[in-house]
Amino acid sequence: MKIFAGIQKLLLQILGVICAVIFAVLVIDVLFAVVMRHFFEQPAWTEELARLLLVWLAILGGVLAYAADRHLGVDVLVARFDSDTQRWARVVGHLMVLFFAAGVLLIGGGQLFTERLDSGQMMAALGVRRAWFYLVLPVGGFLIVFLAVEKILGNIAGVSRGANEQEVAS
Repeated sequence: MKIFAGIQKLLLQILGVICAVIFAVLVIDVLFAVVMRHFFEQPAWTEELARLLLVWLAILGGVLAYAADRHLGVDVLVARFDSDTQRWARVVGHLMVLFFAAGVLLIGGGQLFTERLDSGQMMAALGVRRAWFYLVLPVGGFLIVFLAVEKILGNIAGVSRGANEQEVAS
C-alpha cells in the first residue's frame, strides 16, 4: 500500500506541475489573442488553442480536486451518520465515481479519441489532429479510476481519511 501511495504522490506532483504549465500557457495565449484582435484585428489560432488548453485544464484539475477530496459533494446527510456508516457511504460514493470515470471517461473517451484519430479530422487553425483535443478524456479517466481504487481500498480497510480530516489531524 505504501508503494501505491508513493506512486500516487509522485503522479499528483507531476500533474500539479502540468496543470500549472497549462494554466500559464493559457493565460499567455488569451492575452496574445486580445492583443491580436485589438491592435491587428486578426483572430488567430489562439482561440482554438485556448479551447484545447481549457478542456485539458478542466479535466486534469478535476483529477487533482478528486485526489484532494476538494470536488463538489453534498455531505450534509452523511455527516450525521456514525463513523462506520460515513466510511461505507464514502466507499459507495467512490464506487460511483469509479464506474463513471471508467465508463464515460476511460472507455467512452478512449473510443472518441480513437475515432477522431482514425477519421483524420484536423483542428483547422492549429493544424493538428482533433484527436489530441479528446485524449485528455481517457487520460483523466484512467487517473480517476486509479485514485478511486486507492480511496475505496483505504476506506474499506478503515485507514483512509478525507483531506479535511487529515488537515485537522496534522
